[in-house]
Amino acid sequence: MISPNVKQYSVQLEKIGIKHSIVEHPHLVAVEDVLKYCKLTYEDGASTLVFKVDDGYISVIRRDDCKVDLKKLQQIIGSQLLRMATNEEFTQLTKLEPGAARIVIPEVKQTYIDERVLERKFVQAGSGSFTCSIQYQTNDLVKIPNSKVVSISELAIKERVNKSNRVFSGIRATGRLHLGNYLGAVKGMFELQEKYETVYMVVDTHTITTPFTPDLLRKNKREIIVDYLASGLDPEKSIITCQSMVPEHTELAFYFSSVMSIARMQHLPTFKDKIKQHPNHTTMALLNYPILMAADILIYKAGLVPVGIDQEPHLEIAREVARKMNEQYGMDFPEPVRFATKGEYIPSLKGEGKMSKSVEGSYINLTDSSDEIKKKIRSIPSATVAGGEMSEGVKTLFTFARLFLPDALQQYEEQFQSGTLKFVEIKDAVAEAISKDLKPLQEKRKELEAKPDYVDTVIKEGAEKARLIARNTVNEVKSKMGLG
Repeated sequence: MISPNVKQYSVQLEKIGIKHSIVEHPHLVAVEDVLKYCKLTYEDGASTLVFKVDDGYISVIRRDDCKVDLKKLQQIIGSQLLRMATNEEFTQLTKLEPGAARIVIPEVKQTYIDERVLERKFVQAGSGSFTCSIQYQTNDLVKIPNSKVVSISELAIKERVNKSNRVFSGIRATGRLHLGNYLGAVKGMFELQEKYETVYMVVDTHTITTPFTPDLLRKNKREIIVDYLASGLDPEKSIITCQSMVPEHTELAFYFSSVMSIARMQHLPTFKDKIKQHPNHTTMALLNYPILMAADILIYKAGLVPVGIDQEPHLEIAREVARKMNEQYGMDFPEPVRFATKGEYIPSLKGEGKMSKSVEGSYINLTDSSDEIKKKIRSIPSATVAGGEMSEGVKTLFTFARLFLPDALQQYEEQFQSGTLKFVEIKDAVAEAISKDLKPLQEKRKELEAKPDYVDTVIKEGAEKARLIARNTVNEVKSKMGLG
């Protein structure tokens, strides 16, 4: 359903003379997820960036496969100040949620359209809503009031991915892996180890940024290593170890903290969420979480990071750190991009939010038996009668069907619309498919549990390999900063 504010914006576009069409899709925040759903490429997408300048705000429209040359932009506008608007500034200016920028923003003093945008016949971009996008006829974009076509970008997506053939990913040691971790991260990690140089860690140092129990931390981080190996990660192809065994991570994080402001860290929505979640545990470690994450990635000069949408704000910090270290100290850090897997956002079994270890009853453990999985899937709240508007629980159920029963999905959708779908049947079919998918992993895990010495060796040798790379990066940074 198209929201009233999108319809009003459409009318505004018509008055300006910009030909366009509204595209409906599920609630999607990340650009790449919208493009993937609509079967488009980065060349077909465009984003609007809002910048704070000396006398107000400007906006920049650039293609999604390009990055803006900030130095060139600053020369064009002649402003001493040029920085991205914070989430609060963006919302105050546009009355929209961060990430929902439109191409036409009347509140900015000037709109700069990168000329690469006009190379396409149309681009798909924001509508002000996460459930709709708009396809704009690019020839009409010059009709935007106070707009100017400029050359301020360079191709980025292919360049950034190829610049580094190394991948980094890590999972916090808050408990055994669940289905969301497996589909959202580990499966992507498995695919990448066949093509790239990969570093996979249990980021146990990150775990202490929120309340934790030492004994449980010791147990959990080992269990996750076993889950990694059982999932198919190969220590001959990937570095597999624990973050705390590579102390260079925390050393580099301190150096990185010298180029990032406290205000920037405090503005992160994830920091604000954690404060609400743990009001009595607002520590410097929590504030510095994104900087440590940047160190995790950049210490290996990794160009790809397989993480979920929720980590995109942290990944943007890593890109900011890379740019600042490159500009100020002549480093050659890549700006890492997110590798999206098909199941990267796995909904909670409760029908609300994301599958999470911190929400009891929301997740399926990788070690759950078939009966446990069946019981949990049956607990997903569903309507008593099929048909009509899908409830959140039913949407969750169909997400699992899309992931595990793609060939039967259309049949289930037709049955739902006709009111003939029996929820217990689709639930049991989903549960059976999940159990079948996890069976090889569970069998491999039993074998590994009987080989503790092998697991110890993997962790130790992984740390030694990681430190060889990490030490070189830290030495380079220290030298460039005048510390070496």
